[in-house]
Amino acid sequence: MKPVDIFDFLKQDVIGQDDTLKFVSVAIFKHVQGEKYGNLLFIGNSGTGKTTIMRAVERLYRTHEQLREYRTVIVMNANTLASEEGAVDTSRLFKRVEEKVRAILGDDATPEELGTYMEKATVCLDEIDKISSVVGGKPFVTGINIQQALLTLIEGEVLLHHARIHRDGVPVEVGIPVDTGKMLFLCGGAFESLYDQVYRRVTSPTSKVKLPTRTVYENGAVQIREIFMLKDHFRMDDLFDYGMLPQFLSRFDNSIILEDLSATTLRRILVDPPDSIYNTSKNFFRNFGIELEVTEGAQLKIADEASKFSRIGARALKAVYGRVIKPFEFDPFSTEEVKKHSGAPRLVIDEKVVDRSLAGRSGP
Repeated sequence: MKPVDIFDFLKQDVIGQDDTLKFVSVAIFKHVQGEKYGNLLFIGNSGTGKTTIMRAVERLYRTHEQLREYRTVIVMNANTLASEEGAVDTSRLFKRVEEKVRAILGDDATPEELGTYMEKATVCLDEIDKISSVVGGKPFVTGINIQQALLTLIEGEVLLHHARIHRDGVPVEVGIPVDTGKMLFLCGGAFESLYDQVYRRVTSPTSKVKLPTRTVYENGAVQIREIFMLKDHFRMDDLFDYGMLPQFLSRFDNSIILEDLSATTLRRILVDPPDSIYNTSKNFFRNFGIELEVTEGAQLKIADEASKFSRIGARALKAVYGRVIKPFEFDPFSTEEVKKHSGAPRLVIDEKVVDRSLAGRSGP
């Protein structure tokens, strides 16, 4: 599969992050070709799609037989590599990888098969921002230790992983050499304070940056607002100031800032995927024999309301839609919206229903 083919597949699952998916597609292509580099660092607010991308990569491997040896995909939080005492134990990562390989190959896998599948694994580390070297303005030794351990793994080293196999029905322990340089590492985090950190730098009295403005009409008045987009002003040394070690960041091909989700994108996320909130809700009401319809105008209102809470991305959709639909789920036949339809029961959520549901609420 060429990068463009991989992109077309991933795009089925991930909405609104085309630029990021292009980087991911190239990284996967390099990984499958056996090239050493391609590791990526994702920076994006909660709900912008980091986990969705990781799951889409897993589905790509799972649905293409020629990629069977690459089906080992694990997703784990970076800070789980540390014990309560702060010591770093990377064997936890390898145990997770081995468990996934055994789920694919079964208990009869040979040491050679285990090693091959482990080396071709894709390791997705979430909440990478939580291993900053600085917390509350003070050095965070655990974060420093985890970064140093990971940078060695990502750079590539051959480690001897100990696993138990069965020989002639007898369990024995064997050492399996695993070259971590053949693994693909996809790391991501919200880096929540990075937005404010970069904004302060850009708008400081010594900065020569002039933010663009736009005129908006709101609450009966014309207002002029500055436009600040993190990706337009981000520099790699901003991550150094955040607390990520330069040596650690140098192990990644690219650091990518995911797009905040617009109302238009959120509407697609609401209705397009087969397992979207809307389609799941339609299946729920079919249990009552009721056909659910959310009008286009209502969809736009829900998406627009959710877009006001960009820091939680698509997660805001679930909360906003929940405020609209929950009153109908307990006893839909008692509602006027269902009663007024003759013939086959129908529930139509229009703009008026959304306005009534959202009235007086200031957050998701």
